[in-house]
Amino acid sequence: TRGSKSLAKKNTLVKSIKSIQNLGSMDILCTDKTGTLTKNNIELQKYVNVEGKDDDYVLKCAYINSYLSTGYKNIVDKAIIQYATNHNVDITDYKKIDEIPFDYMRKRASIVVENNDDISVIVKGALEEIIKVCDMALIKDKEVPISEKIINDVNKQAEDMAKEGMQVIALCVKHEYEGVDVFDQEDEVNLTLIGLIAFLDPPKPSAEVTIKKLKEYGVDIKILTGDNAFATKNICNAVGVTSRIVIS
Repeated sequence: TRGSKSLAKKNTLVKSIKSIQNLGSMDILCTDKTGTLTKNNIELQKYVNVEGKDDDYVLKCAYINSYLSTGYKNIVDKAIIQYATNHNVDITDYKKIDEIPFDYMRKRASIVVENNDDISVIVKGALEEIIKVCDMALIKDKEVPISEKIINDVNKQAEDMAKEGMQVIALCVKHEYEGVDVFDQEDEVNLTLIGLIAFLDPPKPSAEVTIKKLKEYGVDIKILTGDNAFATKNICNAVGVTSRIVIS
């Protein structure tokens, strides 16, 4: 009880008093990264095509996917919408006619939109999962068969951005639609890779100080995250967690 009162004076509330003893004997702390070590307030930094060049079409597709999707808007959606709104991206001519929401098995979200009688399927998600469903890539405004070289080049782009601490997702499209009540995740195939968008979630100023104190108390830090290894290493280095081994 004394311990809980002491912690309360330091703005720490403990639901279970017996957990204070466990806290005192802790020698390893496993922590999340996003929102714990970082501010959880990501900002869109880059939107590039397959060739690595800034491309407004990639931004527009990302905006359509995020803005017109129903349900909860995650931090990626919010960052895309805010950036596109601030830069006056116009999607008023697009109307949603179908969608497949994001889930953690597919790691992608699909939306079907209509614009002047043209129907498009726009998919955004984890790069490795997007590449799996693409058989074409958009290069110089032409669809070409996706090759090992194109995949390697795009992965290298994503890796370079991740080394700068950015979170990277990919976008792909197709202009075939099977119809309402027919369209499902089995139709997320034969898509065209169009590019990447990247976000930055900076570390919290307090994270480095807290980790330094934990080290002084003899507590080892392990980071458990759904983010990629490169972005995670970058944040770890920024807050003083020496990353020796990364297990993916």
